[in-house]
Amino acid sequence: MRILVVDDEPDILLVLSRWLQNSGHSTITTLDPREVIELIEKQNVDLVFLDLMMPRVNGLQLIPGIRERNPKLPIVVISAVGDMRLAVQAAKEGVEDYLLKPIDFNKLDAILKRLSAVA
Repeated sequence: MRILVVDDEPDILLVLSRWLQNSGHSTITTLDPREVIELIEKQNVDLVFLDLMMPRVNGLQLIPGIRERNPKLPIVVISAVGDMRLAVQAAKEGVEDYLLKPIDFNKLDAILKRLSAVA
C-alpha cells in the first residue's frame, strides 16, 4: 500500500514511516497538515495516518476535505490524547481506527492486515 503519514512530530513521522517501509509499504510523509489535500489530489494514496492534534489545522478538520476528494480512502487517526470525545467524533467522520501514541506496533500491524484484506 501507498500510505500518507501526517504528523507534526518529526520523530513520530520518521519512526512510523520507517516501520511501514520495513513492512513493505511505500510512504509519503508531511509535517504540515496544510499539505494533506494537495498530496491526496496529486498522489495515489491507499491509506492515511492522520495525527489529530497539530498546530494550525486539527486532524479532524481535514477529514471532510479528504472524504470529498476520495470518499473510500481509509483514514486511521493518531493521537497522544486518549480523549473519548475525540474518538467518538473521529468515528462519526468514518475513520477506520484510532491509534494512541506511543504507537502499539502490534495493533498497527493488525490494522494494516485488516485494511489490506478489504482493499
